Amino acid sequence: MILKYQKLALLLFPLATVGCSSQNLTWVDTVSVPYTNSVQEGYASVVIYREAHAIEGPTVNTYINGEYLASLQPNAYRQEMVCAENQRLYAEFTHQDPGYREKAKDGTYYDLPVNAVSFFKVVSHNGRPALQAVAPEQAKEELKGLPEQTHTLARVDHLKSCPKVLKKYNLEASALFKFNRADYQNMLPKGKQEIAEVAADIKQNLDKIADIVVVGHTDPEGNDAYNLKLSTKRADTVKRALTAGGIDGRLIKAEGRGETELLIANCRELHPKNAKARQMCNQPNRRVSIVVHGTQE
Repeated sequence: MILKYQKLALLLFPLATVGCSSQNLTWVDTVSVPYTNSVQEGYASVVIYREAHAIEGPTVNTYINGEYLASLQPNAYRQEMVCAENQRLYAEFTHQDPGYREKAKDGTYYDLPVNAVSFFKVVSHNGRPALQAVAPEQAKEELKGLPEQTHTLARVDHLKSCPKVLKKYNLEASALFKFNRADYQNMLPKGKQEIAEVAADIKQNLDKIADIVVVGHTDPEGNDAYNLKLSTKRADTVKRALTAGGIDGRLIKAEGRGETELLIANCRELHPKNAKARQMCNQPNRRVSIVVHGTQE
């Protein structure tokens, strides 16, 4: 029995030594590695960066769909893989939102393209941090020499738990329907033709398709209940049109999200007294997306 305890002590001793030595480790804030253009098939990649003089203040916490990504110091970036879908991006100074209330509901939605890297940089909006989409060519220049921020752990892992996207189609509602309409009889000829072309494209890879999700979106004008109903009806109508184009309706799921995922959220702020300008500003918000998910290989 004594021999067994001696062996156990010998086995535990190296572990105890390692545990003590880990107390002397220090965090490395950044590593000098460039971002990568490599994206896992069927997903999207996001790069968020903060230039040296972008904004005065402490570290900037960044979030994707309410989940913590990184605390960016000046002259640093962070890259992450997520689902190729609408993702809400948000930024705030460290310790400025102690209850973490704002990150749960604020931010701007971006429809991330599949198999591509999307770039966003920290900018100042009335002295507060915000994220601005950047063209790849501009981002490539501004990211030269910027190290990756590594001193904190991201919490976005579950945002990667999604079906692989084969293809996405984003259709403007104004090209599909007459104003404020959602039924098949009031679809525009151009809209029916556009969906017929989408259906023909989808049918080229039917053996690789797991499902198709059609999502309707509206602008924020009008009340929430009406907008949800309108977006749902439009999604149902687009599903009907896809079925008419030869797609098995059992593959298609239709849903409406109303005004919950605005691509441009401040049209009323930009045009408070000009209804026509506000309608033009909101045009990207009035849309129907078709997302084709692939089978697991």
